[in-house]
Amino acid sequence: MPQQQTTAFDWSRYADATLAGLSVLIPIPFVDDAFEAFFRRRIPGAVARSRGRTLPQDVRAALAEKDAEGRGGCATIPLRLTVGLLKRLSRKILYFLTVKTATDRLSHYWYRAFLMDHMLVAGHLESAASARLAHQAMDEVLSNTRGPLPRVARQLIASSRNVWPALRRARRGEDAEEVRQMRSELEGRWGEVSGELNSIADRYDAAYARLGGVGETL
Repeated sequence: MPQQQTTAFDWSRYADATLAGLSVLIPIPFVDDAFEAFFRRRIPGAVARSRGRTLPQDVRAALAEKDAEGRGGCATIPLRLTVGLLKRLSRKILYFLTVKTATDRLSHYWYRAFLMDHMLVAGHLESAASARLAHQAMDEVLSNTRGPLPRVARQLIASSRNVWPALRRARRGEDAEEVRQMRSELEGRWGEVSGELNSIADRYDAAYARLGGVGETL
């Protein structure tokens, strides 16, 4: 596995992951969820485009299907809306809780974008069946991953200003100075995490093989 190809920083690969994580900081209940979902859905396509590739429609559907399962599906929406509103109103009052959540989400989406790129290079996103297996392996690895990315996420969040206007502009496809600054800061810190990313890639490969997956040579 050519890991040096997947650990290198490429903003086009991590932009939507960054914006999805920072959406937690939007100070409006449910708007934060909507923005997070919007940018999260774009991560697989952005990763593929960073490699000059496109994902087959059935692969996109398989990845979205696994995400829906992980978030509980439509049946839990009323409960999530009720409980989520209470939690979000509390988080807006206790801002440090929001920052903690944003840190967790931001680092999670970075790991997620990295592993999706790794999956793409390994040939695990060539069919819906292999994509489902790859997503299962990724979820297994991310469920107990600890490393330097949360520290980088905290530093990025601490230095971020005007996140809400910047996210609105990003959703409209417009550039923003705040987002350019995030890109520069993340790129400058990326070298701190490359070793950990290689380790996570190894854990993913082991999980995928254990689940019965077979990589394809691209």
